[in-house]
Amino acid sequence: MIILNIGKMKLNLHNLNRLLTCLILLVAAGCSNSLSVHVDTGVPIPLAAQIPLAVGLFYNDNFRNYVFKEDTEARKNWTIDTRQSRISLFDQILPSMFRTVTPLDDVNTVTANTGSTVDAILEPDVIEMQVALPEETHSDMYEAWVKYAIKMYQPGGNVISEWQITGYGKAHTSLFTSSEEGLNMAINLALRDIGAKLVLGFPKAPGVRDWLVTKIDCTAYNGIC
Repeated sequence: MIILNIGKMKLNLHNLNRLLTCLILLVAAGCSNSLSVHVDTGVPIPLAAQIPLAVGLFYNDNFRNYVFKEDTEARKNWTIDTRQSRISLFDQILPSMFRTVTPLDDVNTVTANTGSTVDAILEPDVIEMQVALPEETHSDMYEAWVKYAIKMYQPGGNVISEWQITGYGKAHTSLFTSSEEGLNMAINLALRDIGAKLVLGFPKAPGVRDWLVTKIDCTAYNGIC
């Protein structure tokens, strides 16, 4: 029998191996709930009639920097980063909606960085994000919800309209080998939902139609206003 002296304790080799195995399992169990997802996939652009107006686009600090984080007993060290995808979403979709889109450093900017005037300024923001694993909902789906706020300003800074858009996405477990992959797809689908609702719902947002009729000839752009 091989005996190992550890301080004042004496453990035989067999018991020591069992102890080490238990410690490894405990560490693994403590880390098994950790999750890190970086969503950087592209979002297709919905087809819609282009509005013949120039808009400025302002990304505030929260929109640029928001990262979903949770550190609870059930969700240890969860991090979901959608910064690149949501910025790409608006960078691609808004130019398909308007004649020109120019990045701005401030919502109070009267003229764009290029010196050209804008008809309005759009400011998206992140309100919240939720995700669910199949074992949490007792289903076979990864699910994601994202909610954004959209503000539209006059060039001087007065608010024209403010509304919210909620996107939902789900992905079947049979298509993925990990939670990261499943949530990535569910979140991507939720962002696609946001994009479609932004394009199709813009003329119906509170106050937008009243503003549009002062800017364009609605009889010449049927379906926009």
